[in-house]
This record gives sequence, structure tokens and C-alpha cells, in this order.
Amino acid sequence: MKSRLQTVLSIFALAAVILACGSQTSPTASPDVVNTAIAGTQQAQALAQATVNSAALTSVPPTLVAMPTTPATPTPGPTVEYVNLTEEELAALIDEAVNEAVTATEQTTAAVTSTTTDDALTAEEVAYLYDYYYYADYYVEYAEELMTAYYDLYGELATDMITELSAIEEEISQLNDTLTSIDSSLQEIDAAIQQGQAAAQESIAQLEAAAQQAQTNAQEAKSQAQDMIAVLQAEQQTRVDQLSQIQANNVPTDKIAALQSAFEFIDFANTAMGDNKLSRDELANLTQLGKNAQAGFQQFGGAGAGGGLGAGRADVDLTQFTGRFDEITTQFARGQVPQARGNLNQFEGSLGTRPNRPKRGG
Repeated sequence: MKSRLQTVLSIFALAAVILACGSQTSPTASPDVVNTAIAGTQQAQALAQATVNSAALTSVPPTLVAMPTTPATPTPGPTVEYVNLTEEELAALIDEAVNEAVTATEQTTAAVTSTTTDDALTAEEVAYLYDYYYYADYYVEYAEELMTAYYDLYGELATDMITELSAIEEEISQLNDTLTSIDSSLQEIDAAIQQGQAAAQESIAQLEAAAQQAQTNAQEAKSQAQDMIAVLQAEQQTRVDQLSQIQANNVPTDKIAALQSAFEFIDFANTAMGDNKLSRDELANLTQLGKNAQAGFQQFGGAGAGGGLGAGRADVDLTQFTGRFDEITTQFARGQVPQARGNLNQFEGSLGTRPNRPKRGG
């Protein structure tokens, strides 16, 4: 849906303008979590500047003489990898992008209505309308990109959110189609002007009709997306509640077996997250391993019960770590993947070297 004018008025630099829902990081947070928090702050500052810049779009003048200059382009912030964001942060970006797409589309409609009141368009007015069009087009594409990222990272874990996003995506797709119609009409008008002809009334009528349809689509997208965050939070809590029903079914028989079960838990989590995603079955299996290891730590983890751990290891009180299993699985269930990974790595370091005795059943 890009026209030849886009190379001149490209709004590609806006790609870094995203709002990260930054979470608080603990003193032991992983570098990825810290970097994400810093990036989120910088992005929020860039978005604030973009909001100021886009304020000029809310007042569309009736005549060419009063038209404002091209909206300033915000300074690009740091690029953030979606995999380093929590599920809630990614959902917040989607919510923000959809809202921006809706707002920019409404501004585009207002601009079309204002500039076509005299049933004529000049080359300057066409360029002026493209400023608004590109702004809306960018956020529509950005929202689609973010939803694709969510599907890739959480498609095997989420259910209600996938249904919700599919409905939003359908509305955004229709909005995209109407913006394409606006672009086509502007191209026809621009072609006529470049040939020294006046814009055809039919083309102007088509432009106005496309703008009004875009306004309708924008409102439908806004309505569909208004409860997205609530759907996410409810589904995350449902995951946590379901995992809380899982009980230990294979309790270790001594301290070394308990310690070995903890490493089995860690190994399974690292393997499952090798593709940067976690399925519902993988999360359930991880939780089961955690419950078994937790029961072993509670029963045999006290200091003095060495059971072949070696010199100095018998005095290690593993009961201090019993809560880590639930903590890590809950973080995964809530989509707090960067925090869960950092917690998992720290936990592994706290356990020291692996015991030499073969795994249970070996």
C-alpha cells in the first residue's frame, strides 16, 4: 500500500517509538532485564516527544495557507528484542500501537474532510494528507508486527489472548484495507495533478468515502481492543491457579536425590526455553518436576543429611531454596520470561556443583 511519495516522507524512523511497560527489577536481576528496563525508559521519553509532535495533527486547518509544517520525526530510541520483554510488556506495546493507529486514522479522516471542503486538491494538499496517511499506516503495520511477535512467543501457552488478538487483528486488517483505498485515491489525484489536470471529482469522492470507512474501522478496532489487557491478566491468573493444583508424585529418597531433582528441573526449563517459547504441556511438566524437587528439599534438605554429597556439602541447608521452584514456575506462567530465566540461572549457581551419583533410576 506504499506509494512513490513514501520514499520522501517516510516515517520509518518511528519504528523505535514504543511504550514498554517496564517492570521493577531486583538487585539480582539479569542483564537482559536491566537493559530492557533502561530501554523502556528511553522509549517512553521518545514516545512523549512523539506525542508532542503529533499534537499538530489534531487541528486540521480549512485552508492551505494555515496548514502546519510536516510533523517532526521523533529521535529513534534503542531497538528492543521482543524476546527480552515480558508478556505483559509486549501486550502493552500492542495496546499502545492499536490506540496510536486509531488516533492517527481519525486524524487522517479529519485532514481529508478539511482539505476537500472545496471539492479540489492541490499538490501541496496531497503531500499534506500523505503526512497523516503515513503516520496511520506505520502504526497499523507496527501493531500487526507486534501481534505476530506475540503469536510466536506465546501462541503455544495462551488461549484466551490468542482469541482476543485474532479478533483485534481482523479489525486492524480491515483498517489496513481502507488505508490502502486512501492511498490509491491519493495516487490517482496526484497523477492527475502532475499532468496539469484538476483532480477528478470522482477521485475526491472516493477519497472521502475511504476516509469515512477508515473512521468506522478505527472505532471498531478501538472497541475490540479495549479489554485486551484485562483478558491477559485473567488468563495469567488462570495459569497460576491451574499449576497450584499439581502435587508431588515422585518424591526423592535422600538429600543427593533431592539435589539431583533440582538440576533436573533446571535442565528441563533450559531445554524447553531453547526456542524462546513455552507450551502449556511444558509448563505443566516443569511444574511437576518442581513440586517433586520441592518435596525432596523439604524432607531431606536440612543440614547434616549428606547422603554422599561430599565434604562440606552435608552442611548445606537446601530447605532455604524450597520456595524457588514455585517462584520460577509462577514467573513463567505469568509470562515474566526474562525474570524467570534470570532467577533460574541464579538458582543453579546457588546449588553449586552437581552431585556425582547417577540420576534416580540410572
